[in-house]
Amino acid sequence: MKDVTLLPLFPLHTVLFPGGHLPLRIFETRYIDMVRTCLREGRPFGVVLLKQGSEVRQSDDDLSEFYDVGAGAVIVDTDLGTDGMLHIETQGQGRFRVLRSWSERDGLFRAEVEWLPEATIVTRSNADERLRDFLLRIMEDAAPPYPNALFDDPVWVVYRLLERLPVKLEDRQRVLGAERLDLTVRHLSAMIAAFE
Repeated sequence: MKDVTLLPLFPLHTVLFPGGHLPLRIFETRYIDMVRTCLREGRPFGVVLLKQGSEVRQSDDDLSEFYDVGAGAVIVDTDLGTDGMLHIETQGQGRFRVLRSWSERDGLFRAEVEWLPEATIVTRSNADERLRDFLLRIMEDAAPPYPNALFDDPVWVVYRLLERLPVKLEDRQRVLGAERLDLTVRHLSAMIAAFE
């Protein structure tokens, strides 16, 4: 039997990867309530990529569509901004697959999800080192929100590169749904070779 969890969903025009950092500005009541509940209960919410629709609710007949694989988001910090909006910092955790979803009366999407195993890279190669070295270079001058960086973990490196390189959202989504990332390592290595 599948281990099914109930999650509130936040459909966005972005892909959150496990270990990723996602700052959000919250102003809609449905998401303020969601954040309050997640903080009180110490639970994550799910981030899924929108296929169609708006991040902001346009009407009671919201026809938003989103992909069925997403990542859990844990709230790590909150702040009330000078703009009056709630600012939250989140970190991606495991990947999940939506089994069933629905919209509540307030417009918040909820879903029954199953957590997916961590992605793997089966074949280690020199490409892993190329990706790690390139990521170290491009993160050198940035103030990364990764105090516990895992540069020796090739999956973590792949996810961080996908967040920074000019890769289409649909391609990022495809990688998020993949169990093995060997082909992604080869593609990224070729892309980086073109930059160097």
